[in-house]
Amino acid sequence: MPADPDQDALPVAVLTYDLRGTITSANAAARALLGEKGLIGTTVDQAGWLITDAAGWHDPDNIHPALAAASTGEAQRGIVARITSSDGTEKWLQVDAIPTAAEVVVTLTDITDLLNDARLPRPGYGAAAVATVSDHIAGAKLDPQAILEAAVDSLAKLRPGTWMTTMINKDPTTMRVYAASDVDPQVAEYIKGMVRQTDASPPFGLSSRVVDSGQPVLMPGIPFADFMDALDDETKAFLKDHPPPTSAPVAQMGVLVVPMHARGSIIGTLGLFERRSSNPLTNRDVTWVQEVADRIGLAADNAQLYVDAISRLERLTALRSVQLAITAGPDLRLTLRVILDQAVQGLNVDAADVLLVDESDGLLGLVASTGFRSTSIPDYRLPVDEGMPGEALKGRRISTLTTLGAFSQFRRRSLFAREGFKAYGAVPLIVRGKLTGVLEVFHRSALEPDREWFEFLDALATDAALAIEHASLQQSAREGRASGPAGPRSPSPAMSSVDKQILSLVAEGLSNKAIAEKIHLSTHTIKFHVGQMLDRSGTTNRTELARKATREGWV
Repeated sequence: MPADPDQDALPVAVLTYDLRGTITSANAAARALLGEKGLIGTTVDQAGWLITDAAGWHDPDNIHPALAAASTGEAQRGIVARITSSDGTEKWLQVDAIPTAAEVVVTLTDITDLLNDARLPRPGYGAAAVATVSDHIAGAKLDPQAILEAAVDSLAKLRPGTWMTTMINKDPTTMRVYAASDVDPQVAEYIKGMVRQTDASPPFGLSSRVVDSGQPVLMPGIPFADFMDALDDETKAFLKDHPPPTSAPVAQMGVLVVPMHARGSIIGTLGLFERRSSNPLTNRDVTWVQEVADRIGLAADNAQLYVDAISRLERLTALRSVQLAITAGPDLRLTLRVILDQAVQGLNVDAADVLLVDESDGLLGLVASTGFRSTSIPDYRLPVDEGMPGEALKGRRISTLTTLGAFSQFRRRSLFAREGFKAYGAVPLIVRGKLTGVLEVFHRSALEPDREWFEFLDALATDAALAIEHASLQQSAREGRASGPAGPRSPSPAMSSVDKQILSLVAEGLSNKAIAEKIHLSTHTIKFHVGQMLDRSGTTNRTELARKATREGWV
């Protein structure tokens, strides 16, 4: 029956329960708040109230205040409950339940707007969560991976569940991933292991969906079986072959994944995967998790810019060291070893070598190497068409393999297996339009090269080819001096002292830039003098000029 007229006149919502927890009356304010239909006669079990505190953390007992008041005989005051009204909207109520001898009188106050606008002090929500994660980010090393790890580790302590962040690499087909969980640490480690062993982009395509759409995904309660059915075929196959660590059965899951922004772009995602509890995820969680994600994204992006700047500086310094080694070192093997050391350091790979073509039989042979675990590298003799995969030697290209199965064509597959190489890169060495060898790099895990990585490898290959050409010119000069004049020499073209100095350095194999630095002239001036000498000598390129100048004794 409805409330009496006196209760209907009250502005506050009032319900009356019998001692078994069944609604016996509701005033006008209560009917407006909870809905007219089906209110009288419903029990506390049918109400669907979620008892929490003001920060949204649930009461583990989750006892309806009317029932608690009836069973204890004590008033229940200031109880916070989350309800879903008959029109489907979510509301937050403050509940007071006063027991009498035959019934319990319950008053309800709608505090939805108050809670939605408040900055909640409890860790795990609002400004407090953002501040906590920001402090952990600030204390992390200035490295993208370190920032992701610090942020996710702190989040795992703020709200139970498995937290996961993904960040798109420079190669947009790959992501870096980090997961952490205080509840299921084995699950977090399992996810990280799965990422290392497959090409999947966790969490199972959901990250890609969020990145593509730019919209968060919120699933407060999805049956675990439905979640597993939504996985892609590759992930299902991995789970079948590598069962996840055993844990308590999961009936339902809560899932929240938001995009991670930096400078107006989406650079990754932040997600929470938790067992469905009496404190399900809501749109309030979307708000604060999104703010945290954007702070993580900006910090990680800034760190990536810093790492890139340092890497560029180190690579420029490495190229300068290589050029000095070429001009100062008469020993080709020693110069190549310097180049390989810079390749391992600048490209962040495990090993590198140089194979040169032996003109006597046309086979590739090892001349320099670094980073191999074996105490001695077998002296492989490889045909040019079998020494590299695919088309890598047929032009100025770089070929990178990231699956061990691709190495089956190699005669060196025993070396790859023994060394544990999982990735391989190569670039041909071209001297005067002719293939003279190959520079190779090896890594014991998957490579994720970006454009600058390839450019640096290509620059090292160019320097290696220059070193080979320089050694060849010096060898020709020594042989020419040893054998004496072979016949009449052509007269030297008219040359100034500067021309002679430049020609001498050209014959040594130096580039225009290196010559300019050595004799303190501009590169444009060097280029002009070289052009004049090409015209006067009747040669078409600097290599032909150097060979003729050496042969004719002009230098």
